[in-house]
Amino acid sequence: MRAGRGAPVIAVLGCYGAVGGAVVRRLREAGAGPLRLGGRDLDRVRALIGTGSGGPAGAEAATGGAVPGAAVPDVGGMEAGAGADEAVAVDLRDAAALAAFCEGCHVVVNCAGPSSRILDTVARAALAAGAHYVDVAGDAAVRDRLAAAGLPAGSTVHRGSRGQGSAGHDSAGQGSAGHDSAGQGSDGQGSAGQGSDGQGSAGHGFDGQGSAGQGFDGRGSAGHGFDGRGFAGHGSAGRSRAGRDDAGRVVVLAAGMMPGLSALLPRHLAGQGFDRVDRLTAHVGGVDRFTPAAALDYVASLSDGYATPLAVWRGHQVIPRASRPRRGVELPHFPGRVNAYPYLSAEAERLARSLGFAEVEWSSVFDGELTLAALARLHDLDADTAAGELVRTSRLEAFGRTPYFQMVFRMEGEAAGRPVTRTLVARAADSYELSAAVAVLAAGAVLRGLVRPGLHDAADVLDAGAVFQALLDDPAVTRLEVVDGVAPAVEVEEGVL
Repeated sequence: MRAGRGAPVIAVLGCYGAVGGAVVRRLREAGAGPLRLGGRDLDRVRALIGTGSGGPAGAEAATGGAVPGAAVPDVGGMEAGAGADEAVAVDLRDAAALAAFCEGCHVVVNCAGPSSRILDTVARAALAAGAHYVDVAGDAAVRDRLAAAGLPAGSTVHRGSRGQGSAGHDSAGQGSAGHDSAGQGSDGQGSAGQGSDGQGSAGHGFDGQGSAGQGFDGRGSAGHGFDGRGFAGHGSAGRSRAGRDDAGRVVVLAAGMMPGLSALLPRHLAGQGFDRVDRLTAHVGGVDRFTPAAALDYVASLSDGYATPLAVWRGHQVIPRASRPRRGVELPHFPGRVNAYPYLSAEAERLARSLGFAEVEWSSVFDGELTLAALARLHDLDADTAAGELVRTSRLEAFGRTPYFQMVFRMEGEAAGRPVTRTLVARAADSYELSAAVAVLAAGAVLRGLVRPGLHDAADVLDAGAVFQALLDDPAVTRLEVVDGVAPAVEVEEGVL
């Protein structure tokens, strides 16, 4: 199962789910490889690397065997990664198969879900194999388990917007989001597998050839990415296959849309000319489908302490039940009337503490009535039934409409003695592409040796300004800008069947 010629092997677990499929596509477009792709359904894994359902004999789903696939194509003038992609059948309940999947890898990117049930299973296997680990989800329970197992917390390296510095932020930890604690990861292990079909985002991931400031080295220099040379000399991954000792291994949790990007974008906005930020108002959502894994994690987030429903951050503290759901309201940058459900996630609370915000109001936005109505019924259902209800209603909500997912962050504060209000708007066709974008950027930073050993959240170690710049060039992102004041709502054209 080992790829040869010294190229860094990148493993993607849950490779054919909504997030996993987008991660695989983005890694290939960035010239990464070889890739080891894993999931429970071997035929679906094989399909990703072009071997089809009639692959080589002996590669049975229960064995964890590897099937050589097609080589990574040359992308954007970059040299293709050494070796061929591999398809691996791996069931997370089979410890031996999971260990074999991780063996020989430089980094394992976990896109499997639901995170609330997987917990630290994949992380432990990756670390035991001597690999670095990136998780599009990873909540407080995962962090606590890994810390209890002896993995040290890494030093926080807050990277703000270019030229802004880090503003004294402490280690924020990772809050699981009330909107989607798993980072929307579909595991490819019983989920609907809603793969994304976007065009990808070549040129801003690992090639080092994009515009200055898109990398994580602060220099914009070429040659620090997936350049086909195996990362020799660029950090621990290039020196010793990620290192076998605990001190050399890196774990990055919350490397998805939420938690992850939901903290990175506010950090970037806070660096846009503010001397002080007093208040953050966030509205996140739209018309987006739940995958089964994402729905299970959402249900878990409502009862496992990941978020406090109806709470706000006011006077530098959590104020329970200080807000209420709002139906049929007009919100800036959202089309027509929408519904908003307020909550305060652990990630939002840590963000407020680290940036010194006096007030934070955060809401999930539902562009439609069905999903919000389903949420009101979930407390009477068991977790699996409730998740199934969310999947069903979210699909009905999206029927005949153009899906979109939007994050709107409005900050109010002061600059040069004057009050300032600025708003950051980010929109994509779905939330899964945003999760994949962050996961791939996090994996690149780890492989380039730009993340210190230990246990981190993506928002603590990625450069918020660099992430913003990367998303500006991402074809899956349909709008990304910072505007002064509060602009009027933006219409989204509806699709017609």
